[in-house]
Amino acid sequence: HKGFAEDKPVLLHGVTASGKTEIYIKLIQETIDEGKQVLYLLPEIALTEQIINRLKKYFGDRVGVYHSRYDDNERVEIWQQVMNFRSQQSKYQIIIGSRSAVFLPFTDLGLVIVDEEHDPSFKQMDPAPRYSARDLAVIMSKMFQTRLLLGSATPSFESYYNAKHNKYHLVSIAERYGGVEMPEIIVDDLRIETRRKTMQANFGSKLVDAMNKTLEDKNQVILFQNRRGFSLRVECNHCNYIPQCINCDVSLTYHKNQNILKCHYCGYTTNVPTECPSCRSTDLKMYGFGTERIEDDLKVVFPEAQSSRLDLDTTRTKNSYQYILEQFHNKETNILVGTQMVTKGLDFDSVKVVGILNADNMLTFPDFRAYERSFQLMEQVSGRAGRKGEKGKVIIQTYQPQHPVILNVISHDYVRFYEEQMPIRRQFNYPPYSRLILIRLKDVN
Repeated sequence: HKGFAEDKPVLLHGVTASGKTEIYIKLIQETIDEGKQVLYLLPEIALTEQIINRLKKYFGDRVGVYHSRYDDNERVEIWQQVMNFRSQQSKYQIIIGSRSAVFLPFTDLGLVIVDEEHDPSFKQMDPAPRYSARDLAVIMSKMFQTRLLLGSATPSFESYYNAKHNKYHLVSIAERYGGVEMPEIIVDDLRIETRRKTMQANFGSKLVDAMNKTLEDKNQVILFQNRRGFSLRVECNHCNYIPQCINCDVSLTYHKNQNILKCHYCGYTTNVPTECPSCRSTDLKMYGFGTERIEDDLKVVFPEAQSSRLDLDTTRTKNSYQYILEQFHNKETNILVGTQMVTKGLDFDSVKVVGILNADNMLTFPDFRAYERSFQLMEQVSGRAGRKGEKGKVIIQTYQPQHPVILNVISHDYVRFYEEQMPIRRQFNYPPYSRLILIRLKDVN
């Protein structure tokens, strides 16, 4: 409370399952009692279902939802309700929304919560307008003189840096609510697994054993693979040729259900070559794997288990993610495979094992935030394990078990990770020590 009074945003750094949502609910209640509006921003639409249900339990019909999956009529209604708040016509005092909700016409905003503030989906890169909803929320809170809370188990380096330099207040919760233990992190060295030939498809023996035990106990598993599509790439075994996009100079991704190669940047598609255009060899192999491939492998390795997949391809329609999560919640499926969607805020009591199938994919991504993103994703997804009762297990499969990011995930030590990474950011003059601007030139040719 002291922090809120002093006109600065508050960064709430609370480990996964520390009860951040309960704190939000208390603050929302106080704001409603003052007769003011609340904006609760979430990064991912797939997340909103669980949170909406929790908030509706407390606040009933005062909760309005605003995001891009809604059609224009639904969005106009919310817009009108927010605008007419003062005339007492409005039934919605609390708006839960994805990034675009920041533009709603609030008049009496009392509290803004940005949950999972580190999440890159708060930033709209394309199309225009390009903006970061988190940074806009900071500006809005100054305009409205309103309280602003940024919450995360793995804050962005920018926000943590601001908190360390007195731009924000820092509040930390270091323990899980109710004394539940943080999950145990087991690193499986794929070099050894490959040498001993103990891999089954893309699953090492440690993960297979843990999954078998969990499924026997009628508990659930989440598998995380930071990649959609069926397989990363097609490669020639003789000359190592990899089909590239004719427009973008990035390798094409294989999509099995359509049997095509697709560019994930511009959408260019082409058929899978039967022979290598470079050396005429017919020995073309699939390398890397995506969520579809894992689903196929599961049917072979765990034929009894029911699995479902949560990624951009399976959640194209408005209610599909809700349906997939409900099935998982009702234990109709025991294994949930997914991309970063499965790392976010989901709360399922009987998830005891989380498998991170290929940590190296994330660590070697060509981006200066790759280590920060890898840490966040691994720490967040491990937070889905063992949220109630016995301690959960997280198995990280990697070829680099001694990698500094992985060592910090094992110890759940965000602060140490931040302190190790900051000198590197400073050395190369990356944010938060600088600002980056992207200038993109386009031409017809």
